[in-house]
Amino acid sequence: MIKELTDLSPAEVLLIENPAVKIDKLARVTFFDLILKDVLKIETAQKATKKEKKNPTVSIGQSYSKYEPLKHESIFLSVFNKDSELKINLSNLLKIAFEKIKNSDEYKLKYVYSDKRMNKYFKSNFFQKLFGIKAISEKGLKVQKEIKKELRRIKTNTTKKNVNIVESLLALNGNIVLIPKIPSEIFEIIEKKKQNFRKENADSIWVDFGYSSLYYHNTTKNQFDLIAINDSDFMPIIESVNGFDDSSSDSGCGSDGGCGGCGGCGGCGGCG
Repeated sequence: MIKELTDLSPAEVLLIENPAVKIDKLARVTFFDLILKDVLKIETAQKATKKEKKNPTVSIGQSYSKYEPLKHESIFLSVFNKDSELKINLSNLLKIAFEKIKNSDEYKLKYVYSDKRMNKYFKSNFFQKLFGIKAISEKGLKVQKEIKKELRRIKTNTTKKNVNIVESLLALNGNIVLIPKIPSEIFEIIEKKKQNFRKENADSIWVDFGYSSLYYHNTTKNQFDLIAINDSDFMPIIESVNGFDDSSSDSGCGSDGGCGGCGGCGGCGGCG
């Protein structure tokens, strides 16, 4: 398991995997990761409609008070800093979180790239810095290939119900949200083993991940699926924020050897 899939957040991993990734995907996996870590929790009525399930009530979880958020996570939590008793619908939370962000590139540039954890994977020369462009580095390109290969391996073996994949799924930490479907027999083993795995790997796992709060049992397919909130549910809400416009998000490709990633590369589907 490469350390990036263990140590980085889901949004950071997605950005390395595909520097042209849009804000809806980054927001969704970040939100899911915060639920998984019990920093936030969601509630829906037992008889909620499909539409209501896509807009659950959000409040703080047990880990909120001791959690130190990364910059790209902090915008989801700022409203609760003012009122820890607040309960708010997901749609309203997203509107508040992204009210000062103009497009996908600005979110990536100011909130994800800006973390020093990402410095080794992206770079900017003098002119790129002037235009807010980030280029994926040689290290980033190497890691990008490794991430794609490793995620493909994990997804394939999970689908094939290979029980040997359990250790890899546990090692993903929050990046398990990048694995949307887990067969029931694999999921049940994960739930049984996660406590022992946590003790054996105390340096990297600090929280009892609540997988059951994020995955629901699909009885017709006998598998556990990520809760039914998709990227397509996030983008209309974010786009409704006054001043947000992702339509012209293309400021060119900053490149030092292939497609450079971006503060706005519109066509790079992941370089390498």
